[in-house]
Parts: sequence; C-alpha cells; structure tokens
Amino acid sequence: MTNRAELLVDGHEILPRLLADIARAERTVHVAMFLWFFDPVGEEVAAALIARAHAGVKVRVLLNVEKTGLGDPFSTGEKEMMKHDPSVEHDATDVKPLVERMRAAGIEVVDSNIDYARVLKGIAPRLSSIAAQISSTIDLNALHVDHRKLVVIDGAVGYCGGANIGAQYMYHVPFDPEKDAQKEGSERKAAGLPEPWWKWHDSLTRFEGPVARELEHHFHERFVLDGGEPFTLDDEPSIREGEGGFPIAGAELFCNEPDDEPNAVRELYVRLIGQAERSIFLENPYLYHPAIVTALVEAKRRRPELRVTLMLPARQWNDNKFAHDAQQHEYEGYLACGIEVYEYQRHFNHLKMAVFDERWSIHGSTNGNYRSLENDKDFELVVLVDDEPMARDILQRVRDVDIPRARRFSEHDLDGSFAAWRIRHRDPRTLLLASRKEL
Repeated sequence: MTNRAELLVDGHEILPRLLADIARAERTVHVAMFLWFFDPVGEEVAAALIARAHAGVKVRVLLNVEKTGLGDPFSTGEKEMMKHDPSVEHDATDVKPLVERMRAAGIEVVDSNIDYARVLKGIAPRLSSIAAQISSTIDLNALHVDHRKLVVIDGAVGYCGGANIGAQYMYHVPFDPEKDAQKEGSERKAAGLPEPWWKWHDSLTRFEGPVARELEHHFHERFVLDGGEPFTLDDEPSIREGEGGFPIAGAELFCNEPDDEPNAVRELYVRLIGQAERSIFLENPYLYHPAIVTALVEAKRRRPELRVTLMLPARQWNDNKFAHDAQQHEYEGYLACGIEVYEYQRHFNHLKMAVFDERWSIHGSTNGNYRSLENDKDFELVVLVDDEPMARDILQRVRDVDIPRARRFSEHDLDGSFAAWRIRHRDPRTLLLASRKEL
C-alpha cells in the first residue's frame, strides 16, 4: 500500500480537515496532544470525538492537564486571547472540565503528566522494559513532557506536526498575514466577528497508509505506559488510499525519549545538514541547539554554493523571549558564512519544518532547542519523507510564501544600535537557562 502525505499550513487548513477525518472514523480515534485548551476550538474537537464515541467508535486521548494549565507561563497568550471572545467566560487553560465531559461520553482520557517511577502491571514485557529504562533515566518528572502532537484515525490516517489543539493553532478563518496578529484580533472583536483571537503560523502533516499505522504504534506505546488501559491494535486497519496529498516514495519515523540513548531526531538533522549538496531550508520557532548551529555553519563553509535559508520568529511575536535571545545570538555566525536569516513578521511562526536538497522533508513536533534535542529530555517524533514532488511543494507553499512576509537580517543589523548589542550579548538569564539546558 502506498503512503501519501499532505502538508496542511495554518489552522484554516488543519481544523476542517481534521474534523472531517474524525467524523468519518469507523473503529478508533487516537489523539496525543501536548496542550489542549478549553476554548472554542478545543470544545469543537472534543465535540467531534464525543459524537464518534456515541456512535460506538473507541476514542482514546493522551494530553497533559498540568502543562495545559500552565499555558500562559508557556506564553501562549491563551487567557488574554479568550478575553476577546464573549462566548468564553471560564479559564480556558483549565482543561479538566473538558476532560470530564469527554470521559462521561466514554472516551478514555489519560494525563501524560505522570509519575514515571510507578509500577505498571499487566503490560507486555517489551513495554515493561521500556518503562524501566525511562524510569532509570529520568531525574525529575517535571523536566520531561510528551511534546508530540499525533492523531490517528482507524489506523489509516495519521497527523503529526507542531499544532496543539487550541485557538492559536487551529481555526476556520485564515489570518491576514499583512496585519499584526493582536491588532487583527482586536479588529474582529470590535466588529463582532467570530474568532477574535491572534493566530499562529503553524502546520500539521496528514498521512495515509502504513506510516499512519506506525504513528499509531507510538501512540499505543505511550498511552499504555502513561497508565491507559492496555489494548490491542486492529490487525487490519481501514484502507483509505488516495484521498489527498502526494504519493510519497518513502517515510521513516524518528523518535526521542528519556531512555539514555542518543537523540535520534538530533542525529537525523545533523546527518541531513552534513549531506546536503544544494539547499537547506529550516523553519523553526526555537533554533539554537549547538549541534544544529555548528552543523549549519560547517556545511555552508564546506560548500559555499549551498543555499541555507532559515525562517525564524521575530522577537515582537515570539512567545518566549529567552528562546529568542538564544536564537538571535547565533545570527552573527550565520551571516558571516552566508546563511540567509529571515524573521517572520506580524504572527508567531510555530512551524517545525525542514527540507534538504528539494528531496527530503521533516515533519513533526521537534523544536531546535535543548528540550527537544538533548538525549534525555522530552518525548518527540518526526517523520522523514523522501519525495521530491512533495519537497518542492513545501518550498513553494512555505519558503517562497513566507520570505515576502519576513524581514531578512544582514550584517548591518549587527552594528551600531542597542538592538544589535542585545543580539551580540545574550541576556544572563538566557545563559543560565542554556547552561542548565532548560530552554
């Protein structure tokens, strides 16, 4: 059976497609989300799952209740955004009422904020071994989160990428890229229009075929290890071939978890950067891990003709100022060797996307920071797609669209101003966090 893949860019492409796939579920819907807000989008997705549960579909959900409650310390702006929406009178970062609503409908909801040292009974020996390895590696539970965003329907359709479930990430009305995000939200509120929020630039990739089944295996493993009721995957997942996207030549999953093994996602990035001969395109909200920075600079110096393009968030719209400080500190080295550096304007850029030599593309939840790329921090997953038509489509729909919406940095931006001084000299608090590898 052929794999197919389709990149869905921004919430107005993601949400309607996801809801349609959920509505068509016949046997199972499996959802693993780092954050799931109790806002109109979170409620809409929950309602779709409840409808399928009432129709006899087995629905399982894995989410982090505590970290969703810390949405604003994570700088998502969720509470402030929901003040713009007259339909929301509750705390949208408190997802517990929505969890109880789903459980009442028969949906099995498991909190991924867990005690990793607890003893699990009745699980397969292989999973017991994985649990023991993770337990022996983890220092403090709070330092490790399941950062993945996965949805698998009937074992036949799968999603992964950067978008959580919430109004920033998923929506029906496209944002205007020429307007400041908060200004646009305020204008919609004043006009009494729906979705009066500020919206992020983000993506999920939709897969069909055997790769969706592989995504489901990873969901199953994490769901059971987090305390969910053990279950057996269907032997024969539904077949929905040819519904969208590109028939892709190859797809391979790479994962990281706190298991005392090298970070497979980091090593994948380093390998592809080192092998690139013509072009590298990286779009990421937090790009500063030393292994990636060093690999990019060395690749460009080794092959001056190699085009390296970085699309990053701008400080004004970045949800994490410390991460932005760490990101900008690398600009001087990038510019010195001829790497193109762009900062996306007016909306926060949360895509986690990479394309190498117009052939290989990376799709998943992994940031270019310490949390995602150290050996034993967060749970992450990406899919490496080997397909030239899809890679070229991504460059046309993401790189070539985003460059006109971005500001390109030059060496002139590093001279003669306070902003330039700040870029050259990192905030001491950033240095502290980076030294502890908590950014």
